[in-house]
Amino acid sequence: MLGLDHNPVIAPVATHPAPAELAPPLPAGSLHAEPVPAAQKDQPVPIIRVLIPVVMLVAIGAVMALMALSGRGMSPMMLVFPLMMVIGMVGLFTPQERQGDIDETRRVYLRHLDALAVRARKNAEKQRAHFAYLHPAPGELAAAVPTERVWERGAHDPQALQVRIGTGATALHTPVEVDDPGSPEDLDPVCAVSLRRTVAAVNAVHGMPIVVQLAAFPAVTLAGPRAAELARSIICQLAFFHGPELVGIDEHRAGFGWAKWLPHARSPERAQFRLSLIDASLQPSSTIATAIAVEDSDCVITIHPDPEYYVDDFALHLVCDETITAHTGSGVEHLGAPDAFPESEAEFVARHLAFYRRPEDAGEDGSGDALALLGLDRLSEETDPAMITAADVTAMWPGREGTKSRLTVPIGATPTGQAVYLDFKEAAHGGAGPHGLCIGATGSGKSELLRTLVVALAATHSPDELNLVLVDFKGGATFLGCEALPHTSAVITNLEDEAVLVERMYDALSGEMHRRQELLRKRGNFANITDYTAARMGGATDPDGAPLDPLPALMVIVDEFSELLSQHPHFADLFVAIGRLGRSLGVHLLLASQRLEEGKLRGLDSHLSYRIGLKTFSAAESRQVLGVPDAYELPGEPGSGYLKAASPELIRFRAAYVSGPLTRKVTAQHDAVHLPVREFVSWDDEHALLAEQLAAAPAETIQTDPSTTVLDAVVARTKALAAHAGMHAHKVWLEPLPDTLALHAIRRGEPDLGFLHVPVGLVDEPYLQRQDTLIVDLTSAGGHLAIAGAPQTGKSEALRTLVASLALTHTTDQIAVYAIDAGSGSLTELEVLPHVAGVATRTDEERVRRIVDEVLGVVDDVAVSQHTPQRHTLLLIDGWHALLATDSKLEDLRDALTRIASEGPAAGVHLVLTTQRWSAVRVAVRDLIGTRIELALTEPMDSLIDRKAQLALPQRPGIGLTPEAKVMLIARTSLEDLAHIARVTAEQPRVPQLKVLPTHVHVRTLIDGFATAAPSIPIGVGGPRLEPLYCVSGHALAIGSTGAGKSTFIASAITAIAAMPREHARMVILDPRRAHLGRAPEDMVAAYGASASTISDAVRALTVTLNSRLPDADVSPQQLADRSWWEGPELYLVIDDLDLVGDAVLRDVVELLPHARDIGLHVVCARKFGGVSRALFGGFLGGLKDLHPDVMIMDGNRDEGALFDVRPGPLAPGRATLVQGGGAIGTVQLVAPFSEGEQL
Repeated sequence: MLGLDHNPVIAPVATHPAPAELAPPLPAGSLHAEPVPAAQKDQPVPIIRVLIPVVMLVAIGAVMALMALSGRGMSPMMLVFPLMMVIGMVGLFTPQERQGDIDETRRVYLRHLDALAVRARKNAEKQRAHFAYLHPAPGELAAAVPTERVWERGAHDPQALQVRIGTGATALHTPVEVDDPGSPEDLDPVCAVSLRRTVAAVNAVHGMPIVVQLAAFPAVTLAGPRAAELARSIICQLAFFHGPELVGIDEHRAGFGWAKWLPHARSPERAQFRLSLIDASLQPSSTIATAIAVEDSDCVITIHPDPEYYVDDFALHLVCDETITAHTGSGVEHLGAPDAFPESEAEFVARHLAFYRRPEDAGEDGSGDALALLGLDRLSEETDPAMITAADVTAMWPGREGTKSRLTVPIGATPTGQAVYLDFKEAAHGGAGPHGLCIGATGSGKSELLRTLVVALAATHSPDELNLVLVDFKGGATFLGCEALPHTSAVITNLEDEAVLVERMYDALSGEMHRRQELLRKRGNFANITDYTAARMGGATDPDGAPLDPLPALMVIVDEFSELLSQHPHFADLFVAIGRLGRSLGVHLLLASQRLEEGKLRGLDSHLSYRIGLKTFSAAESRQVLGVPDAYELPGEPGSGYLKAASPELIRFRAAYVSGPLTRKVTAQHDAVHLPVREFVSWDDEHALLAEQLAAAPAETIQTDPSTTVLDAVVARTKALAAHAGMHAHKVWLEPLPDTLALHAIRRGEPDLGFLHVPVGLVDEPYLQRQDTLIVDLTSAGGHLAIAGAPQTGKSEALRTLVASLALTHTTDQIAVYAIDAGSGSLTELEVLPHVAGVATRTDEERVRRIVDEVLGVVDDVAVSQHTPQRHTLLLIDGWHALLATDSKLEDLRDALTRIASEGPAAGVHLVLTTQRWSAVRVAVRDLIGTRIELALTEPMDSLIDRKAQLALPQRPGIGLTPEAKVMLIARTSLEDLAHIARVTAEQPRVPQLKVLPTHVHVRTLIDGFATAAPSIPIGVGGPRLEPLYCVSGHALAIGSTGAGKSTFIASAITAIAAMPREHARMVILDPRRAHLGRAPEDMVAAYGASASTISDAVRALTVTLNSRLPDADVSPQQLADRSWWEGPELYLVIDDLDLVGDAVLRDVVELLPHARDIGLHVVCARKFGGVSRALFGGFLGGLKDLHPDVMIMDGNRDEGALFDVRPGPLAPGRATLVQGGGAIGTVQLVAPFSEGEQL
């Protein structure tokens, strides 16, 4: 609406499209009427056509008579000829059809005329809309005509000094063309009349503006009762469309008091075209004649209410009544009806035009001072938001939304000192935008020009009207300092070496486009930002009733875009998308580069409407940008360039300089000019005296402040203004993820996330323009987590953070943690937390196995009880690839861990592992792990999430990809963090700690269990549940190297057997080294052999006794089942150093081994490690192996290979891997017959 825009109105320049270019287009083409059909007349019948039927009739009669009179019989065939004659005659008498149906012809032609009339009326509507745009009704100036059109006409504009005086009829722009029809007598009368009427109806367009060119008439007379109304209309049109530098209005003789408010009435003598108005009813005739003769005016309009009033034969004489009549030397011509325009509306227009002004003429010296161009050469030094007032904000940012000056800023000056403006609006809104291109070689001043644009935009538009995204692909010097502007949504620099930042920028800009589309849709389904802004300024609300928020235009400036497209060609698609959709979303794109390579734009060229060419490297580049080689021929002076905008002509300019010292205009103090306060009537002599005194005041001086630059001053001032007004830019670009993230920084102010929802870091989501907490959800996707990453990428740190965050968000009643550290060893520090049950390193094989056994015990317990676990268990494995490598001692844990992965979720057990590569995790396990996180991999092509995103990841610890391929950063947990968490959770009871094997187990402790269990040989303490273990098969075999504790086990077995009742057990001891001589009571020893002979005797006696127990043929099945056919104690064959006894001595015993259970034989033996693999394939050990004895594989080496499916390895003395029932039970601490610290 007129009067709401208080910005200076820029004079029309070549960069702005002419008003006629913005008007609705005139109809094109031509209308052509088809020729009128010829008239159809009745033709006379030829005489021959009458005579032929008569002759034919006579001939037929004669033939028939002759045939009848001949008396001959006639053949029927003779009648064919007469019959044919009759048929021919009938054909001759039949009337012929007319050559055409005249009614149908007329219908077709009339339909053609109807279609022609419809096309003509549509053309008339277009023609009327075009000229109504150029010359709107005066009553529409205040509200209906956009304020962007105020003072839009320059001296060279085709519509300059044209005014509308009313509406009437004019010829159609596309008249109906009719070919020469020829003689009227030859035309169909109906069609001819219809054509004349149609052409007459459509060739005249009614309601068209009647326009007068005032520059063509030095004098105009308006006479009649509506003369003053027409004069008001002329004055307001001139004042609305022409600036005061072009049109001056002298109205003091007309009595139009309202015209005093017009800026054009202040100094009309200074204007290029001076218009004087005279009310003849108020002036004597002599005065009027003198005024017309000597008045220094380009046009004098004389007004009189008398229609008969006449002044001069050379004046344009218009009689204004209900119609406008022009009286000329050739006669009277009726023009049309005058426009209604009461004085109240004229005063309204004049009062509101009083606010408008041209910007101060800056840069006349060609200096290109940016502040002078912007009218900010008196920029305030106040930067304290507390001292800022609302008037300060309005003074700098009066509001440009909905005005012609929106997105229009000066960028420099022409060689003559005239300011050069660049209008970023699209052509439909009178601008040269919305997108453009800037090319300049090194040293051409390209960076300074871009900074000037940023400063100009920030100084003239508030953050609610404009936001900036500044991108510098190489380095960051171009926009250095601009990041502090309140308009800045993003400053993105140093992208050349950071591929992840480039992709992040792609997502950020794409996300901003999407955000704007969604905002327009949700706030009322607006078609574009123009409609949205108009609705917001009109007080519209969103569907929820809330006022619409400002949606500022977004200016995206990309420096070195050519380099960007060379390294990342897919960015061309983003730029094309901005070019295609930006105009409706308010996104403007300016691409700048040192050179422009062929083919790099990839379809973007058609969207770049304005071009800026600084000095180029070659004439070809200049020709490619501007179409001419002129930019190559520019001098080497930085900032010199050409602007190619809406018009085809180039504008030479020199860019302003904002990086230099700040200069301010300072006016010396002088005595004030005192005038009495009175009503403003007109610009009189007293006002002229005031203007002269002000002009005579001391001249302004220029002061330079070397401590700051123009850029810094504008940044500081706008920052303070925005802080006072509460304005800020919408952040399109959040700061990239930091190098490190502290644990305490990831949950500030966030609510409880829920059970087993663990915050561990930040997720960067540039598309959504936010950074969210990275939550690991252990309740979904199988409940397991896998983290893959190359060495030194933060895998162990991720596990530490996971456990620390769990400890902060869960109690010890909810979670227990076990950890196997096969990596850096940093997980041992977690043991300070009460939630951690135990941590084992890869070198502590026994503790590792204990953790696996204990977790498997949890799985088994839940499976047996069928109850929901109260406490969930977390098993961490740092370095899965190392733990289960083919050369690892713990490779046999693979099946156990696979079982944990498959059965664990049902038991509340969660597996969390890290690995250097996904291939190290078997598919059977990998498929069970639904949540996967990737840190930087050694080989990006191994990624299971996103190879392209993995390739762009920086080599920085903690940086990785979420399962959705979003970049994330895992927080770092320090020792101080763990200590703090330990203090915070100290009041919670610790979870049950990991049970470990005792270092010593006295045999007597297990023998005491005989009171509650059947007597058996104690083995030790161990197994998955770390419980006392006894021999379940009745046979025991200990294999180990020297010093492993074999003899100690034999001694313990002797002690345990000796503790059995004598009637139930007896021993046969074979002790080649006499290590157990006297260890057992004599009454418990059936035989003892130490030498070869005594060993043979003892074995012989044993075999005799056992043979006697073999069942005879008369033993019943029941006796066999009850083993009741013999009586006596169980016989225990105890052999130490089995390899020294030899298989030959035990040959007879071997034959009895298959009957051992029936005859009460139990074998307890020990053998050295060397050669045991071969011994197991035959002889005594081969027979014993078939009995599936309890085997204790003690300290050994891998030379013997796997024994009983167990791969031997180094073990401490007294430790062994127990095999029972054909399967490994686990590591056990074997019993000893002495106290800890003693020896056998």
